[in-house]
Amino acid sequence: MTKRLTLGALLVVMAALAVHDLVGIAQGRVTPSGKFIPSTQWKKMLDDDKPALGIVAGQAARIAEPFVIRRRVSGPNNASVHSREGDGQDVTEVYYILEGSGTYTTGGTMPDPKNRTAGIKGGRTNEIKPGDIIIIPPGTAHWFSKINGQVTYVEARFPGNVLNPPTR
Repeated sequence: MTKRLTLGALLVVMAALAVHDLVGIAQGRVTPSGKFIPSTQWKKMLDDDKPALGIVAGQAARIAEPFVIRRRVSGPNNASVHSREGDGQDVTEVYYILEGSGTYTTGGTMPDPKNRTAGIKGGRTNEIKPGDIIIIPPGTAHWFSKINGQVTYVEARFPGNVLNPPTR
């Protein structure tokens, strides 16, 4: 009886170990954790930051790869067009508005590419507010034509035109 009990217990332990190994195999390798930035932290990072990137007057920016968290304030803002030919940036930009409001223009033309504060002529203008998303394909002129105080947003860049992916 003792022999039978010992053998049964051994089989249960071996079965448990086998199941444990199968679960480990099914889960694959252990992956590193992601990055979490609580809102209080990124707001403090922006408040403490100076316009370190120097891209636009009146802008604070903080990089949290592959994202950039930006705060722009009212005043002169630069219009931009990113393209492989122009600035080597063949990217789609995606903005998620966190705080603030204003007016954003995409499309149209830049009347004076050397004076980016001249803005954009034509294009499509939208009033923006927290929760809005702006998608800017490569080669598209874009500009905060008006900012009501300040606008804080997360920017992500993706290679190529994600709105019109190549056909296969």
